[in-house]
Amino acid sequence: DKALEENPALRDMEQHDSRVSELLAIARRLEGMARHASVHAAGVVITPRPVTEFAPLYKGARDEITTQWGMKEIERIGLLKMDFLGLSTLTLIHDALAQIEATTGTRLVMEDLPLTDVKTFDLFCDGQTLGVFQFESSGMRQILRQAKPRKFEDLIALNALYRPGPIKGGMIEDFINRKHGRVEVKYELPQLKPILEDTYGVMAYQEQVMRVASDLAGFTLGEADILRKAMGKKSDALMQGQREKFLTGATSRGIQEKKAARVFDLIAQFAGYGFNKSHSTTYALLAYHTAYLKANYPAHFMAALLTIESQNTAKLAMYLHECRELHVPILPPDLNSSDLAFTVVPEGVRFGLGAVKNVGENAITALLRVRRAHGTIDSLDRLCEEADLRVVNKRVLESLIKGGAMDSFASAARLGPATSAALRPRLLAALDGAVDYGNRHQRDRDKGQTQLFAGPEPGEPETSDVALPPAPPWTDVQQLTFEKEALGLYLSGHPLDRHKEDLEAFGARRLADLLGGHDLPAGGDEEEGAPSGSRAVSRISEDVAIGGIVASIRHLKTKKGDRMAAFMLDDPHGTVEVVVFPEAFSKAAALLQTDAVVLVKGRFERDEETTRLLATEVLPIEKVREQVTREIIISVSSPPHDKRIFEQVSDVLARHKGDCRVAFMVNTPTTDPPMCVRVDVSGQTRVRPSDRLMADLERICGAGSVRLR
Repeated sequence: DKALEENPALRDMEQHDSRVSELLAIARRLEGMARHASVHAAGVVITPRPVTEFAPLYKGARDEITTQWGMKEIERIGLLKMDFLGLSTLTLIHDALAQIEATTGTRLVMEDLPLTDVKTFDLFCDGQTLGVFQFESSGMRQILRQAKPRKFEDLIALNALYRPGPIKGGMIEDFINRKHGRVEVKYELPQLKPILEDTYGVMAYQEQVMRVASDLAGFTLGEADILRKAMGKKSDALMQGQREKFLTGATSRGIQEKKAARVFDLIAQFAGYGFNKSHSTTYALLAYHTAYLKANYPAHFMAALLTIESQNTAKLAMYLHECRELHVPILPPDLNSSDLAFTVVPEGVRFGLGAVKNVGENAITALLRVRRAHGTIDSLDRLCEEADLRVVNKRVLESLIKGGAMDSFASAARLGPATSAALRPRLLAALDGAVDYGNRHQRDRDKGQTQLFAGPEPGEPETSDVALPPAPPWTDVQQLTFEKEALGLYLSGHPLDRHKEDLEAFGARRLADLLGGHDLPAGGDEEEGAPSGSRAVSRISEDVAIGGIVASIRHLKTKKGDRMAAFMLDDPHGTVEVVVFPEAFSKAAALLQTDAVVLVKGRFERDEETTRLLATEVLPIEKVREQVTREIIISVSSPPHDKRIFEQVSDVLARHKGDCRVAFMVNTPTTDPPMCVRVDVSGQTRVRPSDRLMADLERICGAGSVRLR
């Protein structure tokens, strides 16, 4: 009913299309019914005898055996329900340790690591904690840069305090200021010092509340736990009873009632935020272990992390950028070097085949089996002869080619050191024939026909080592587009790279500078109402222009029904959410398409929890180029370029009229000596710079032949 009310087009279809009317009538009857029974992610029911004696069971969607009752019903009949949390971090540590031992011979035991490693704490202090358990959010990285933790106890406290309650209550700022001596650490009573000393007088843990009640008021630990629970429930009646009991116990131990009341008010204030220290300690230990591996074995750590996140394209792109920050080279996938997972090799980290789209684990297993049996795979035809083409099908091979996993076939294809832009299209052109050849070869082999005396059929190669058919080389944009299709990200470059100089000349900012900066940028402001010097910067805001690619986009409506949108903007250094309000959206709606390269102008905002860009204008990237480009230079060589080539170029220039001058750089390698001559085109021929123009020219003159200045 709500959809019909808000969407006139749907309402019109209901009234004029009987099928739509019937569909919506059925939908109304289904609306509100339970769609499915969900399964608790980590809940395990434990019984003294077979579970069937206590509760009815059924099989879930993945054949997991579950109770038909929910957790509250299970608890009500007296059964024990435990949550066993599975953490991918444990797998990450296991995989990293295995690779460290395999490649360096060093066998690390996590339990034996010193909790004082300088490189590890340097990493925390710098906030370089992407991939580190519990410490990788942008807000936490900002807190780490401010807190500068230098001991394990600081990590425990920050892990406990980084939650909405303590953040909004200013407890983290108080903790940081006390730690650095900007605020004096005072204790209401001397008895509080040994309890609160580790957290600089800030009450952060539930255990601290319990110890205060025990040491000051004589509560047993059981009674102290009742106090903790009462505070968590915020029940006035319960709290009043606990307050009287606390004051009675404290005064009986010689503490003045007034001071005892102030201590109780203090723990009442913080107990609602209190966190379980044992929980925070175990998480901080896992965080320290992962940070230790990242600081001391960055390649092995990143290989394990990339493997775990190989199916999460957004995280994969973020962690690949982190590899560049850590100076860990990422090598493209290679059928002769890659395994299922990302692996550490002497040159860096080799991309795992498991992260290539449309290539399942069965296909990878079949490919690795061929490699083990026959050594180096040197050609597409050889691969199709030996691989099981029922699982290594055409779609798999196509993805591997586009992702660069067959670039090592260049020498066998008699191309010498061919560029990937020249090799990959030729491999794709040969794919149909290679698969047909492989199927025939495998069919004959299965029948036991070895073709001892039969020659090749007309058009069929004598051996698998054949020259590839010709195909025009890809432009940079085409190659990157195919890489994105196969790998889910840009590996050998980024579509924005070719606009780098334009964006710099325009004054556009890099996301790395905005997302990773510690300090309030020029023109920024602190959160309104924050007392000067009383707390760390909680919000920054500045007007910026950022170039990037439109990733996932969501079309939204305001309460008034006006159309707007939110999308993720990617540049080579990071990702940020962009919110486009109705006024800006009305001008840019046609431009907001996935993979569009755009320039966004707007207000960049960042606080402890969110980072976003509020767009005032979204422009095609060509607008930047038009504003900063003075001339277009086309590099050609003579030979092979001749009159026909120049006529084609002339036709392209005529289709892209604008205000930029055009010049040719003509290379003459056959002259003695070789020369490079600049030829300025008539002032009457001027063009508008754009990706389309560059692609059209590079299709004629070759990849990389066009330069803007």
